[in-house]
Amino acid sequence: MLAIDYGTKNIGLACSDELGMTVRPLASVRLISRRDLISRLRATIRENDIQELVVGIPLNMNGSSGNSVRLVERFVEILRREFELPLKRVDERLSTLEAMDFWNNMSPRQQRKYRTIDSLAAALILERYLKEH
Repeated sequence: MLAIDYGTKNIGLACSDELGMTVRPLASVRLISRRDLISRLRATIRENDIQELVVGIPLNMNGSSGNSVRLVERFVEILRREFELPLKRVDERLSTLEAMDFWNNMSPRQQRKYRTIDSLAAALILERYLKEH
């Protein structure tokens, strides 16, 4: 599985092993253009033999949708058109705050492992999804 934490500047990525037992952060993707993003996602999907996509949905704390959700939903539609893979949405409330808290308590060596806060957030989203399913 490939988890995607969509942002307006960076896209965090993390993948699981075939059994869904472990989660590994991948290099985040700088959002340059839609074409570049799709190309990089296609390469990541191929390199990691991805069979399913998991996208974090940034709901408001009360569960409602805001502008961020609309942006992510547009991105989800692009993913559906470009990739013929099952796609799951996951509530990502607090994942970025949780990632920032983890990040600030990590050693520089640990931070290099996760690469960016965005990829750490994607890893947390995927771990949450795997625990719930």
